[in-house]
Amino acid sequence: MADSTPPKNHSASSITSMKKNPPAVLADMARHDPKRAKRIMTNRRSAMKAKQRKKMYVSALEYNLERLYCEAAALSARLNLWMTDALYIHADNKRLRQCLHHIVQQIRLQDTLMDETQKEIQDLKRFVWSHKTSKN
Repeated sequence: MADSTPPKNHSASSITSMKKNPPAVLADMARHDPKRAKRIMTNRRSAMKAKQRKKMYVSALEYNLERLYCEAAALSARLNLWMTDALYIHADNKRLRQCLHHIVQQIRLQDTLMDETQKEIQDLKRFVWSHKTSKN
Protein backbone atom coordinates (compact mmCIF):
# COMPACT_ATOMS: atom_id res chain seq x y z
CA MET A 1 0.00 0.00 0.00
CA ALA A 2 1.47 3.33 -1.10
CA ASP A 3 1.33 6.25 1.28
CA SER A 4 -0.51 9.16 -0.30
CA THR A 5 1.00 11.80 1.99
CA PRO A 6 3.55 14.02 0.34
CA PRO A 7 7.15 13.61 1.43
CA LYS A 8 8.35 15.77 4.33
CA ASN A 9 11.35 17.17 2.40
CA HIS A 10 9.66 19.49 -0.07
CA SER A 11 11.60 20.07 -3.24
CA ALA A 12 10.75 22.95 -5.58
CA SER A 13 8.88 20.68 -7.98
CA SER A 14 6.83 19.04 -5.22
CA ILE A 15 5.85 22.43 -3.78
CA THR A 16 4.76 23.60 -7.23
CA SER A 17 2.65 20.50 -7.72
CA MET A 18 1.14 20.87 -4.23
CA LYS A 19 0.01 24.43 -4.97
CA LYS A 20 -2.59 23.12 -7.35
CA ASN A 21 -4.07 20.45 -5.09
CA PRO A 22 -7.54 19.42 -6.22
CA PRO A 23 -10.24 19.13 -3.55
CA ALA A 24 -9.91 15.33 -3.46
CA VAL A 25 -6.22 15.58 -2.58
CA LEU A 26 -7.02 18.19 0.07
CA ALA A 27 -9.66 15.90 1.57
CA ASP A 28 -7.12 13.10 1.74
CA MET A 29 -4.55 15.51 3.19
CA ALA A 30 -7.07 16.65 5.81
CA ARG A 31 -7.14 13.10 7.17
CA HIS A 32 -3.35 12.90 7.49
CA ASP A 33 -2.39 16.54 8.22
CA PRO A 34 -5.50 18.56 9.18
CA LYS A 35 -3.54 21.69 10.19
CA ARG A 36 -1.85 21.90 6.81
CA ALA A 37 -5.08 21.28 4.91
CA LYS A 38 -6.82 23.96 6.99
CA ARG A 39 -3.94 26.39 6.32
CA ILE A 40 -4.12 25.67 2.57
CA MET A 41 -7.87 26.25 2.51
CA THR A 42 -7.50 29.45 4.55
CA ASN A 43 -4.80 30.64 2.17
CA ARG A 44 -7.02 29.83 -0.81
CA ARG A 45 -9.92 31.77 0.67
CA SER A 46 -7.63 34.69 1.46
CA ALA A 47 -6.20 34.59 -2.06
CA MET A 48 -9.72 34.53 -3.54
CA LYS A 49 -10.74 37.49 -1.37
CA ALA A 50 -7.56 39.35 -2.32
CA LYS A 51 -8.22 38.69 -6.02
CA GLN A 52 -11.80 39.89 -5.60
CA ARG A 53 -10.65 43.06 -3.80
CA LYS A 54 -8.04 43.62 -6.50
CA LYS A 55 -10.69 43.23 -9.22
CA MET A 56 -12.94 45.71 -7.44
CA TYR A 57 -10.02 48.12 -6.99
CA VAL A 58 -9.02 47.83 -10.65
CA SER A 59 -12.67 48.25 -11.70
CA ALA A 60 -12.95 51.37 -9.54
CA LEU A 61 -9.74 52.74 -11.05
CA GLU A 62 -10.97 52.00 -14.58
CA TYR A 63 -14.30 53.66 -13.80
CA ASN A 64 -12.53 56.73 -12.38
CA LEU A 65 -10.20 56.82 -15.38
CA GLU A 66 -13.13 56.71 -17.80
CA ARG A 67 -14.98 59.35 -15.77
CA LEU A 68 -11.91 61.59 -15.74
CA TYR A 69 -11.44 61.15 -19.50
CA CYS A 70 -15.07 62.20 -20.04
CA GLU A 71 -14.66 65.14 -17.67
CA ALA A 72 -11.44 66.18 -19.41
CA ALA A 73 -13.17 66.01 -22.79
CA ALA A 74 -16.07 68.11 -21.50
CA LEU A 75 -13.71 70.64 -19.93
CA SER A 76 -11.66 70.77 -23.12
CA ALA A 77 -14.81 71.50 -25.13
CA ARG A 78 -15.78 74.24 -22.65
CA LEU A 79 -12.28 75.69 -22.82
CA ASN A 80 -12.42 75.77 -26.61
CA LEU A 81 -15.80 77.50 -26.44
CA TRP A 82 -14.46 80.05 -23.95
CA MET A 83 -11.38 80.66 -26.07
CA THR A 84 -13.59 81.25 -29.11
CA ASP A 85 -15.78 83.59 -27.06
CA ALA A 86 -12.67 85.39 -25.84
CA LEU A 87 -11.50 85.90 -29.43
CA TYR A 88 -14.89 87.35 -30.41
CA ILE A 89 -14.93 89.57 -27.32
CA HIS A 90 -11.39 90.74 -28.01
CA ALA A 91 -12.26 91.57 -31.62
CA ASP A 92 -15.44 93.36 -30.52
CA ASN A 93 -13.48 95.26 -27.88
CA LYS A 94 -10.95 96.36 -30.51
CA ARG A 95 -13.75 97.50 -32.82
CA LEU A 96 -15.43 99.43 -29.98
CA ARG A 97 -12.13 101.09 -29.04
CA GLN A 98 -11.70 102.21 -32.65
CA CYS A 99 -15.24 103.60 -32.67
CA LEU A 100 -14.57 105.38 -29.41
CA HIS A 101 -11.34 106.81 -30.83
CA HIS A 102 -13.22 108.14 -33.87
CA ILE A 103 -15.94 109.61 -31.67
CA VAL A 104 -13.35 111.33 -29.48
CA GLN A 105 -11.67 112.73 -32.60
CA GLN A 106 -15.02 114.03 -33.87
CA ILE A 107 -15.77 115.63 -30.51
CA ARG A 108 -12.35 117.30 -30.49
CA LEU A 109 -12.92 118.53 -34.03
CA GLN A 110 -16.36 119.87 -33.09
CA ASP A 111 -14.89 121.53 -30.00
CA THR A 112 -12.22 123.15 -32.16
CA LEU A 113 -14.84 124.32 -34.65
CA MET A 114 -17.01 125.56 -31.80
CA ASP A 115 -14.07 127.49 -30.32
CA GLU A 116 -13.28 129.03 -33.71
CA THR A 117 -16.94 129.90 -34.22
CA GLN A 118 -17.07 131.48 -30.75
CA LYS A 119 -13.96 133.51 -31.58
CA GLU A 120 -15.53 134.68 -34.86
CA ILE A 121 -18.69 135.64 -33.04
CA GLN A 122 -16.68 137.57 -30.47
CA ASP A 123 -14.69 139.26 -33.24
CA LEU A 124 -17.88 140.17 -35.09
CA LYS A 125 -19.45 141.51 -31.91
CA ARG A 126 -16.38 143.64 -31.30
CA PHE A 127 -16.42 144.80 -34.88
CA VAL A 128 -20.11 145.67 -34.70
CA TRP A 129 -19.63 147.34 -31.33
CA SER A 130 -16.69 149.31 -32.54
CA HIS A 131 -18.54 150.23 -35.74
CA LYS A 132 -21.60 151.31 -33.73
CA THR A 133 -19.61 153.45 -31.38
CA SER A 134 -17.68 155.12 -34.16
CA LYS A 135 -20.94 156.22 -35.93
CA ASN A 136 -22.29 157.79 -32.85
